[in-house]
Amino acid sequence: MREERLASNPGAVADEVGAGYPVVAPSVLARLRARVFSYRYDCELEAGVDPGPGSALQVHGARLSTDAERADLANALRVVLHDAEAGTSLSQGRVPVRGDAVHQAADVIDSVIDRLESPSPARVRGVARLRILLADGRGPLYRSDRGSVAAAMRGVLAAL
Repeated sequence: MREERLASNPGAVADEVGAGYPVVAPSVLARLRARVFSYRYDCELEAGVDPGPGSALQVHGARLSTDAERADLANALRVVLHDAEAGTSLSQGRVPVRGDAVHQAADVIDSVIDRLESPSPARVRGVARLRILLADGRGPLYRSDRGSVAAAMRGVLAAL
């Protein structure tokens, strides 16, 4: 399907986000929406929604594919590992992680960090999935009744 769109539209851009669509400069409003509704757009990208040209979803997806975003996420995972080791309190402004579960998943988390820092491109869907996992204070990183941290991180690694 993607190849058909590219073949029928020679002016199309072949990238992971908005593949096959013509290049359209996003509006200021689209850029603002991409920042304000980032969690919503993470969920849409993780679900496989195809962004339209110049849309806020395309802007958000393009930001997720940058080296800076990948470096920020790798650092966030290092903070999770540190918090699991040292322990955190709510006074530090972060939801405490499940230290035992993070320790058990440390190898997979290290693999995700390595993948984020590798020179090869990461799929936007995997980056979005990781952002959702880190941001969801009711998810497996933070609550024991929400599943396995190791399984969630393996899903992120596979999606990257």
